[in-house]
Amino acid sequence: MPDLETALTGFHPLRSDEDASIQALMEARIDAAHAWGQFQGRMAHLPPDIAHHFACGLIRSALVDALVQSGFSDAKSWFSVWFCGLESPSVLTTHILAPAWTVADTLFVELSLSGWEPLAEAAGQLRRTARPDRDTGSATPEIPPSLAVEQARTLADQLPEEGEDDWPLAALDRLHHAAAGSRHFAPIERERHLLSLPTGPIALEHTSSGAALWALDLMAGSVLARGHAGIAPLPLPGAVRSEALKPELWPRERAILVADAAFRAIANLTDLIEAAYMAVRPLPAILGNLRSTSRAPSLYRILAGFGPLRPIQIEKILRISKNGVRELVGTLAKAGLVEMTSHRGQAIIQPLPFPPGGEHTEEVSGKSASALSGPFAQFDAAMAEIDRLLARSASSDLSEPESD
Repeated sequence: MPDLETALTGFHPLRSDEDASIQALMEARIDAAHAWGQFQGRMAHLPPDIAHHFACGLIRSALVDALVQSGFSDAKSWFSVWFCGLESPSVLTTHILAPAWTVADTLFVELSLSGWEPLAEAAGQLRRTARPDRDTGSATPEIPPSLAVEQARTLADQLPEEGEDDWPLAALDRLHHAAAGSRHFAPIERERHLLSLPTGPIALEHTSSGAALWALDLMAGSVLARGHAGIAPLPLPGAVRSEALKPELWPRERAILVADAAFRAIANLTDLIEAAYMAVRPLPAILGNLRSTSRAPSLYRILAGFGPLRPIQIEKILRISKNGVRELVGTLAKAGLVEMTSHRGQAIIQPLPFPPGGEHTEEVSGKSASALSGPFAQFDAAMAEIDRLLARSASSDLSEPESD
């Protein structure tokens, strides 16, 4: 028996007969390295307004990804109305790692401390509207999101220093290798229990809840930026996959999964930059008549990058009055950049996509202006009534004869 145990050392029933080919690994790494180079080239020359829009989009992507990993599998479909505080998160499974608002606030705290200033600024703005107190009735998670982030940071800080390597994303391989051996992030095998029934025993499988790999995604950028002053320490949503942490993988199999995940995560960030350019470039021509200090362009970048918001949220983000919000939204609506919609009787400011070619027509502007008037109809009617009464009063005063 001892000889048999020795022979089976390192054996796993799900392991492939042999490792993946070196050619397949090189192809995966070439794709990821090429995407990484393109992304860093764009980041090196990012104008401030583009960076702001990109940061807002990155925050939304990180939030949705973290919520999906926390058990809210359809978070993308209800994220906007949920963040506006108008819907509760849809729960399709019993395996919820942490309450949704707690996850969001933890992410905002971490991102507001980012070493990349545009991301820290945008996260600080949006965090003013996060409401972790909405989760007061939820059960306390076994591993709070803040603790998961701390565990991920400790794991990242313990990674060995980078040596000579032709693979520019080698730090991600080391991060996956460390996570695969971590009791906090490594996949846990499913437990099986026998249930005795009159018809015979039945094996029940208990599916373990997943690990908070989004916390490792938060650290991925800082790990890659370590020792490289020109690289911004950005989160890489989706860079760490549970598939790449399985113990039965051969080394090159794991490396291919790491490279493929890196390629997809980096491509997503590049798409966010391209979307930022498409949204921001036409703004000077559309809003060219505004003062240089106007916050209308900033508001549009937040809405187009992060998503729709309620007027009260805009007040908190920009720290302006209700009338200030109304003025900014009215300016953007007349330019055909936003429209007012409503959900459960609450107004929502919705960004509008640019028409093909980026040319705004009067038809689009008129449609947006009419959409804006709906939720503000009562206010406009009250103001019109006041104007009418003032005009009648002034007319009567002029018609009275002057006294001697």
